[in-house]
Amino acid sequence: MNIIKRSSGLTLIEVLVTMVITSIGLMGLLSLQMQAMKATQDAGNQSQSIWIFNDIANRIRVNEGSSSSYAVGVVVCGDAPEVVCSNYFDGGADRRTAVICTGPQLAAWDLFEVTCGAPRVAGVRSNPVSNLPGAQLSVTCVNPAVCGDGDPLRITLSWRARVDVVEVDGRRRQANDNLITQIREVNP
Repeated sequence: MNIIKRSSGLTLIEVLVTMVITSIGLMGLLSLQMQAMKATQDAGNQSQSIWIFNDIANRIRVNEGSSSSYAVGVVVCGDAPEVVCSNYFDGGADRRTAVICTGPQLAAWDLFEVTCGAPRVAGVRSNPVSNLPGAQLSVTCVNPAVCGDGDPLRITLSWRARVDVVEVDGRRRQANDNLITQIREVNP
């Protein structure tokens, strides 16, 4: 008895269904991987911000006698201060040597070095703030009415958690989306 099965095309449908299910699973894994990479970047940025807060707070505490000189508001990178208050290498063959600074000169140098980095040759990065997307550092007095040396200061650091302009679902981000602001108070 010879029975011929007529199941032509059934295997092709099974293969297509398997391919669809597998591709949906792989897209889910890809999305999961992308979210993990973003979370890792955010964790790195948080670590960087802690380092920046500790760095500027320690510099303020060391220069307690001129701590009010740090309260300049938003720190803007511009020209380097005329007086270099710490030794550093410029990324090339030159070593920059510090001079003896007054307290206010040291405050200006500290703010410049933390926010902008010590001046370097082209392509060499030297400051942690440059690793935070859209970072802005601000130092103000906690109580502006009485702001003298030794009074508490407020350090504010803000940056963007993610710099891409489009959400996962295709919507465009708004101006303050993913803006992280951290505030610390320092008692010199």
